[in-house]
Amino acid sequence: MFLKALEIAILYYVIVWLSNMAGLFHFNRPIIVGPLVGLILGDLHTGIILGATFESVFLGVIAVGGAVPADATIGSLMGTAIAILTHISGAKALAGAVPVSAVGVILMQITYAYMPLLLPKMDQLAKKGDEKGVVKYNFIMSALFPLLNTVIIFFSIFLGVNAVGNLLKIIPKFVQDGFTAAGAMLPAVGFAMLLNMLFKGKLVSYFFLGFALVVYLKLPNLAVAIIAIVLAITIYNATAKNSNPVAENGNNQGKKKTEEEEFLS
Repeated sequence: MFLKALEIAILYYVIVWLSNMAGLFHFNRPIIVGPLVGLILGDLHTGIILGATFESVFLGVIAVGGAVPADATIGSLMGTAIAILTHISGAKALAGAVPVSAVGVILMQITYAYMPLLLPKMDQLAKKGDEKGVVKYNFIMSALFPLLNTVIIFFSIFLGVNAVGNLLKIIPKFVQDGFTAAGAMLPAVGFAMLLNMLFKGKLVSYFFLGFALVVYLKLPNLAVAIIAIVLAITIYNATAKNSNPVAENGNNQGKKKTEEEEFLS
């Protein structure tokens, strides 16, 4: 168990670093995390299924403004690992992944609390013009960012998987059935959160267009995705073309605004 826990912890560290620090955005999504966990633990099939399942739950969980969303990376990684290691059903793993993702938010806030401790030193280096020192501290901060959660994940799997397995054995059947039912409902909640964002102004029509293409024309998802991409490119090009005259007027207004600000200052 030590080796498996270490492998999963290292996987989390690499995923977060590549996603946040190396610019591979969305590399930390459940649909990628699940298969990677399954590949490491020797059950790629379960990893793919659970990755897609967790993605449906966390599909609508995004950061908007100052809101802090659940940590889908920790939730899907821990949920997939525990499901494979303890041989529990995907629905039970799903029901457990949601509270784990909420705990991940708390851990991330602790990370955000200690990371700024390095900023005064970086300010001093910047004032001295020490470019190499600033770059070095950037790498140090990027290395420290996923460290706390990595350690927690290691000990959670190393010390907690057997405890989870023993706990599942003594939980009454009706409680386990409740976990299964809750896990089955969670994907619907995820899609409902996503639809709540789609039902805004001009976006509603595209939802019903996709619904009609799938239900009435029986088009596969890939065909609908291709149509959506074509529409997006067409609308973008039309918008960019029509915005040129506005951009010129905006430049004139910007110059006028700058002159007013200089006068007031």
